[in-house]
Amino acid sequence: MKLPRLILPFVFAVSVFNSQADERSLSPSGNAETIGFSVIHTAKSAGAQEAMVVSSGSWWTRRQLVQTAVLIQHPNGDVMIDTGLGINIDKQFEDNGFLDSQLFKYEELYPAATQFKDNEYDWTRLNRIVPTHLHWDHASGLEDFPDIPVWVQEREYEEATHGKPPAHLPSQFASSRIAWHFFEMSDQPYAGFAKSLDIYGDGSIVLVDLSGHSAGQVGIFLTVSSGKRYFFIGDTTWTLKGVEDNASRPGFLNWMVKIDYNEAQNSSQIENIHDLKVRDDRVTIVPAHDEIVMAKLPRYPEFEF
Repeated sequence: MKLPRLILPFVFAVSVFNSQADERSLSPSGNAETIGFSVIHTAKSAGAQEAMVVSSGSWWTRRQLVQTAVLIQHPNGDVMIDTGLGINIDKQFEDNGFLDSQLFKYEELYPAATQFKDNEYDWTRLNRIVPTHLHWDHASGLEDFPDIPVWVQEREYEEATHGKPPAHLPSQFASSRIAWHFFEMSDQPYAGFAKSLDIYGDGSIVLVDLSGHSAGQVGIFLTVSSGKRYFFIGDTTWTLKGVEDNASRPGFLNWMVKIDYNEAQNSSQIENIHDLKVRDDRVTIVPAHDEIVMAKLPRYPEFEF
């Protein structure tokens, strides 16, 4: 997540039809009691006024965004979305200069790997890690899980490994035991998105392309055993309010610092997600940093199935 350096109808009918067809593909065919998820809170930010994180936000509302990962249990192998802040984040953070180190302060650090150890979860059960994107607060813990395949689009990897602080911290990608796996999505529409990849072929975990905030950001649709549906959207918006209001980050942020890899493309992605929420409110939209949304979801080690 990049933050400011200073302050911190025919088409409609067709789309509805496609959405309904896509929805039918969401039902998982695996064991009805074994697909579930939990949110791992690894840290939280120092906070900022809501108007600084979404253009429709209030200057009178204080937000304290969180850094999270998501653990998905699946009979074919567990999957982790993002890693949040890792064990070595303090050392990694030294890639930043003094100002960035102050602006991007984190609190209540509790890395996912430490939580797994404390709760006796064997992380070698992970089949893969799927970062929504590779900004510093999503990729910090990759080195904590050596040899677990890290699934990214190649253009995301290229942007990150050639990137600079504060968005990308080079030391986070230095380990030779980060097992990069590049994937491509098929031209199979899904839930209004042009390309997709069904990880296990059962409709339970489906990736879609959300490029815009970063060069190859992905979104993850998850259907748990109860039939409830979730859409993890990374940093397309930092808050659900951005989705509800079809609102990007504040213009003054983009004036001060390049927040999105492609601002126009990211705005289009926000509109797509907004439209999805309007036509199907059964899908729970989950921005990666929204502390209000995350507080309503199961917190590790509790799971929802």
